[in-house]
Amino acid sequence: MGLEFNPYPKSKQLSGHQKQVDKPKYKEKRPKKKKNPQLYRGRIIPTKKERTKITKENYNRMLEEFGEYCMMCGHTPIFAHHLYFRSSIGTGGWRNLAPLCQKCHDRAHKEFDFAEYLREERAERFGYHFGKDKYSLFKEGLIPTPTDEAYERFMKKEEEKYS
Repeated sequence: MGLEFNPYPKSKQLSGHQKQVDKPKYKEKRPKKKKNPQLYRGRIIPTKKERTKITKENYNRMLEEFGEYCMMCGHTPIFAHHLYFRSSIGTGGWRNLAPLCQKCHDRAHKEFDFAEYLREERAERFGYHFGKDKYSLFKEGLIPTPTDEAYERFMKKEEEKYS
């Protein structure tokens, strides 16, 4: 009259159910295909992500040039703000970076007039092309090759025009 405990083997437990013993629990991921590099006049142009990234070298150069405090209010800590936004392929070059505190940085992203003021102020010092990198200048036909030397020569000439 009492119920008896009669276990049955694992193979019978799993038969007819969705689980199977020999299937892996995870799906093996295939390596992602790399996008074809963009070619322009025989030169490989890096991706937008690579071109807009702030390197440690450019961050430190920004600090040397503009100081370690917010350029608007003098507060710390600071954030490196892209004057020409990354979405517009504003480069991670030091000329396109501005040290701003959190409050001023948020303001630069929310208020168009403030962001435009910052860009105009920088253009007065470095010229209209301050937010571009060597690839942008090359694609616009302003430098013959996308090298650091050609880029710096061009930018020095631009600076001299405005100083």
